[in-house]
Amino acid sequence: MKSIFLSCTMACLALSSGCTTLQPTEATPDEIQRRIVAEGLLAPGDKVQLVTADDAVHEFRITEINLEAGSVIGKNDAVPIAEIIAVATREFAIGKTTALSIGISYGVAIGIAVALGGVLVL
Repeated sequence: MKSIFLSCTMACLALSSGCTTLQPTEATPDEIQRRIVAEGLLAPGDKVQLVTADDAVHEFRITEINLEAGSVIGKNDAVPIAEIIAVATREFAIGKTTALSIGISYGVAIGIAVALGGVLVL
């Protein structure tokens, strides 16, 4: 039974490895724009949610930051840095992933134990 539990745990960890959460950047629009240009707040490969001055929300993975053109560029979208008023980046959430994995594992293990008519001792 422990091998089934371990297998379920490993499968759940593999399946839920994509748990992410949006982390907002706490700063004024001017500070956000300055940090994008001067401090590398954003980088190619980042999954972001950008809000522009017209309240439009742009969500994409950054492919390029073109400082000469003043744009943050994704596969199908480009946002002028001067228009960005809020930024949130997607980051791996270890707590959510762990909780989800444990919860699914226990649920599967209990389901297997009930189906087999046995008692599961954890």
